[in-house]
Amino acid sequence: MKSKITASLIFVGGLLVGALSTFMILGQVSHLQYRDYFMMTAREQTFIAWELRANRQRELQNRVEANLPAIVRAIQNDGKLQSASDSQSVLKGIRDFYEMNSLPIPSEISVILSGVPPSH
Repeated sequence: MKSKITASLIFVGGLLVGALSTFMILGQVSHLQYRDYFMMTAREQTFIAWELRANRQRELQNRVEANLPAIVRAIQNDGKLQSASDSQSVLKGIRDFYEMNSLPIPSEISVILSGVPPSH
């Protein structure tokens, strides 16, 4: 009987240690993802500041607009990006960008964006 209690306590202790270890590891992964996202955003903002300060707004605008179809295709073709909570919002934003600026939606992404539910 005593050995069963000891085995049970060891098992429960192992479960607690495993749960605590998992919590700590996942916390680190989340922290690393945030760190990488923050650094990427900081580099992007620095680049934009340089371009605007150099009066290259038009070139910056053209590069950003040229990247929109690639963003749509990436979201469409990557399951992890598709399942991200903001994916539909990003696609709506891109579709709204074309509509609000009276720009034609590129043919390679028009089918994808036509399947996005309308904004409110």
